[in-house]
Amino acid sequence: MPTGIGGVDAVLGGGLLRGSAYIVQGPPGAGKTILANQICFNAAASGEPALYVSLLAEAHDRLLTYMRPLRFYDAALVPERVSYLSAYPILEKEGPGALQRMLLEEVRRRGARVVVLDGLFVIHDAFGSEPAFRRFVHEMQGLASLAGCSLLMLTNQARSRAAPEHTMVDGWIELLDEIHGLRAVRALVVHKQRGSAYLRGRHLYRITDAGITLFPRLEAAQPCEPDTAPRNGRIGSGIAQFDTMLMGGYPPASSTFLLGPSGSGKTTFGLHFLGRCTPEEPGLLFGFYETPTRLMVKARRIGLDLEGLVARGAVEVIWQPDADNLVDELGHRLITAAQRRRAKRIFVDGLGSFERAMLHKQRLPALVAAIHNILQPLGATILYSREVQELDMLERLPDSDLSTMAENLILFHYARQGRLLHRMLSILKLRDSDFDPFAEEFHITPDGVRFGRRPLATARPAEADELPDVPSLGDTPPTGP
Repeated sequence: MPTGIGGVDAVLGGGLLRGSAYIVQGPPGAGKTILANQICFNAAASGEPALYVSLLAEAHDRLLTYMRPLRFYDAALVPERVSYLSAYPILEKEGPGALQRMLLEEVRRRGARVVVLDGLFVIHDAFGSEPAFRRFVHEMQGLASLAGCSLLMLTNQARSRAAPEHTMVDGWIELLDEIHGLRAVRALVVHKQRGSAYLRGRHLYRITDAGITLFPRLEAAQPCEPDTAPRNGRIGSGIAQFDTMLMGGYPPASSTFLLGPSGSGKTTFGLHFLGRCTPEEPGLLFGFYETPTRLMVKARRIGLDLEGLVARGAVEVIWQPDADNLVDELGHRLITAAQRRRAKRIFVDGLGSFERAMLHKQRLPALVAAIHNILQPLGATILYSREVQELDMLERLPDSDLSTMAENLILFHYARQGRLLHRMLSILKLRDSDFDPFAEEFHITPDGVRFGRRPLATARPAEADELPDVPSLGDTPPTGP
């Protein structure tokens, strides 16, 4: 039974099992009540009645007060399709046995397909003994099977993995609310779900006015067998002289890292790459540092009409501030936009923002690989800009995992001559292809990127004579050290 929460259904392998009981465990504030209500309203909206039974002392009308601001709440569904009962008085006066009888009667009478029992820890305290509590959980599993409903039993008790009740239910879901440094994050873990494939590990989620939005971990959600069909031809970079160095352009459906310090030209090369987009072969710019307005001004200054490309539907620009992001949220946003547009050219301007959004930095190679594998069926060629601190990195690369993360590596660096810094470009790696192995000087002009020696007009007279003899494309490279 789908929960109607896209990320949750993906993690659960499609949704909740019918005729099954789940323990949903988590500390106060993790979002158990919101998750359960969101499932109830989504089920009711699709025609399946839901019953929410509270064992807490507070009345259910107080609960509804907290649910009304959330977008999934629909007052028209209450109480006909989503019913609320306060069972605390029955439990207090007549005991757990009376509670079980009442539950079965109400589920049958209302035809409920989703049942929530909020406050399992109250039952544990009411029995006062572990055997009696386990028997109650076992009987609740039988009730779910008999009624053919999905039963969610919510508890804030942090019971251990070895607790016997976890063996008695069909599913066990844990919500976590954790502090990592200065950041607070929420995560969902499916520990158990009988007879169903599910995505293991921690999956981060947010709580907003839309309710819970969960982002399945991309490494777990990627296809088991990525598309490895060979593709012929080349994808032009938008810079003719650079295409010559690439022996025609980027390999199709490949991923490329543009590595270099700030101001070295990475974004400029990415804009040239997107300048070749058409409505039939659309592109996507996924950035963090420069707003769409600034990017359009920047493109105009190098002879590119990014504004026109956006107006014609050839390029879409998605910008988000480099703030308190969740890395899987960013990844899903990128993938969703690329799939929606069937994008063929993608420029991610700021891989460092993905890194900063990570709680565990060692995930980066697997994350980049997952994005590439998911987007490969589109035939998308992806460029990532990644800033590094060194001005000249020819002696040492900043990351030993670079080769595992990207198929092509382009290095932007500087050569110093006197008081002048010369922008240089070196191709370090190109998938299954030969390439120009020599560092080439380039400069950025109002007409775009040009390779070769810096024009004398751009140098101050006293410095013009100091310009190094940097070979341009077509020149014979110097010999010796």
